[in-house]
Amino acid sequence: MQERLSGPNARPKQAKPDFGNGLNLELDRFIVSAKKRILIPGLIVVCVLIWFSLCRAFYESYWTGTVHRVQTVDFNLLHHTLPSTLSQLIISGRDDQIQKVLDCTYGLFGLVVTDETGTSILYQTDKVYRRKSWQKRLTPENLKLEKEPFDLLTDPPPVGAAFQHTSPRSSGAVKVEGETQPGRILGRVYYMRSFPPTLMEDLNNFLSTGFWELSGSKRGYLFITLSSIFFCLVVLLLIWLRRRGIELKEKELDHIQNELEIRQRALAHLSGELANQKTRKAWLEKEAEQSYKRALGLKQSLERLRDSLALVSGQPITPQQAESLDPQQLVKVRPPVHPPSALLEEIELLIPALSDNAKALRSQAGLLQDYCQILENRQVEMHQLVENAYNRAQQVSDRFIDMRPGSTVNK
Repeated sequence: MQERLSGPNARPKQAKPDFGNGLNLELDRFIVSAKKRILIPGLIVVCVLIWFSLCRAFYESYWTGTVHRVQTVDFNLLHHTLPSTLSQLIISGRDDQIQKVLDCTYGLFGLVVTDETGTSILYQTDKVYRRKSWQKRLTPENLKLEKEPFDLLTDPPPVGAAFQHTSPRSSGAVKVEGETQPGRILGRVYYMRSFPPTLMEDLNNFLSTGFWELSGSKRGYLFITLSSIFFCLVVLLLIWLRRRGIELKEKELDHIQNELEIRQRALAHLSGELANQKTRKAWLEKEAEQSYKRALGLKQSLERLRDSLALVSGQPITPQQAESLDPQQLVKVRPPVHPPSALLEEIELLIPALSDNAKALRSQAGLLQDYCQILENRQVEMHQLVENAYNRAQQVSDRFIDMRPGSTVNK
């Protein structure tokens, strides 16, 4: 938007600073200047980063939060029931039932029965759920490193629990006070937590096994993925709408600028025409004055000629007329070609015509003066229209960016 108006009587106005729209102007400048091949990949990268951050947060919440608490509840139940059940089955010699009890976990976490010293593994959970996790730690040495305490299998079977968890969020089981394990020790039962997969393994499982299987962590990843895609599309739509609005405002600004230039040219044309009319008015006034003076001189000359003709025709001349006559006219007068009466009539007719001509010239000069006044009024009106158009263009350019070459942004 040009900050100055060309043409006469055009006064530039200083744009007022608007600090409240500074951020919007910077955002609009970025939206308009950013190209599609840069904007769209950049937005996709940002959405991928947001998606990955949300997936990581969900991963921590699901595996170290929900799954860990569920296993804590399961272990708390097993601490109260499993030692008594396994002790009875070992006493009865029901190895098949012992294996069925251990396989009830479906391999989500491990149950291991060893001898009374913990050096030999007698029974273990044989099922594997999707992947091996705790099975990699299934050695007598690693069993001793487990954070979950083991329970003793005794004969007779224990009645109460030796360990328990105070809450699902507890970091480990605590020993129950007052509870003892009477009788002969038959073995130990260990509880092995299943370590969660890594974030990349979990995401690879989500992306490779299909979106239709909404189980476990896949449900959360699917919701995050759809939300991220929706967010990306909404941002793209908003950017497109904002860019479209800026383009429309730029077209409106160009239209106002063209209108302003047209009115400036019209104002300059009117100013030139007014100057020409003023010059013509002065010339006509001067010509009217000179014509009036020539008419008066011609009238006087015609009056003297009339008197001379009257002398030639033999009419008496009064002393006053004789004093006014030129001596040469009294001495030598050329005979008239036409009769004196005809010349006198023609002279009498010319004198009023010359007076009327002088009056017409003065009247025409007055009309030109009125016309110049009308042109001056039109010039004032056009100047006001140009001022209004400039104000409109200034208001539009204060709120939107003019991206045309050579233009400046009003801030």
